[in-house]
Amino acid sequence: MARARTQIPEFAVMAGGAAERPGLPGRGGMGRGVYESIRTAILDCTFLPGIGLSEQALSDELQVSRAPVREAFRQLVVEGLLEVIPQRGTFVARLSRSKIADAIFVREAIECRAAELAAAAPRARRRQLSAIVQRQARASAQHDYTTHLSTDEEFHHRILELAGHPHAWPALRLARTGMNRIRHLAIPEVGSDRIALDHHRLIVSAIVAGDGAAASAAMRVHIHSPLVFLDAIHARHPAYFQEER
Repeated sequence: MARARTQIPEFAVMAGGAAERPGLPGRGGMGRGVYESIRTAILDCTFLPGIGLSEQALSDELQVSRAPVREAFRQLVVEGLLEVIPQRGTFVARLSRSKIADAIFVREAIECRAAELAAAAPRARRRQLSAIVQRQARASAQHDYTTHLSTDEEFHHRILELAGHPHAWPALRLARTGMNRIRHLAIPEVGSDRIALDHHRLIVSAIVAGDGAAASAAMRVHIHSPLVFLDAIHARHPAYFQEER
């Protein structure tokens, strides 16, 4: 079911929080806010795969000059969330099965090992993961899926910190981008939010128990789960996917 076009997140509201998030490009407060607003609108599928975006229209909507929008576009092209088609314009990148497979490969290499290492972190720090999952569950219960997914990012980032490898986050964040869109589309379609929460609880249980092998195995199941959603979304919305040979 296609979603109605809604306004993108208000950049002025998001700018303060964005400045504190790791892995963001180094730019001023306004630029960070514009970038985060457009990126969030793509990831939560306010801007659906394949639609065209206009620098001027977005600058008008966000009430900023075109410069920060243009810079945000450049960064989002690098991240694979936007694509520029010569003589046609800038479009939200369609989903790619091969790129999602690559993202799963990267995530599995980083996150399964991170979950294993996190199980050896100080117990008090390990138990902090439970609070993140509780907040994510509250957001899901309130149908606040944008917060659900932002808390999902916080959860995975915290595991990297527990593993002692916080600087691996930018690479992991980039690998997660396309998969996040699948996850968001799958929430109303197949209830992916409930599935993710169940997976997160299993991962937390293993990490808190200090069982690195079980934590790694639970993380592997979680990372591969979007492949199940992928077929369901493709069957219902083939136009969201690019043609691949």
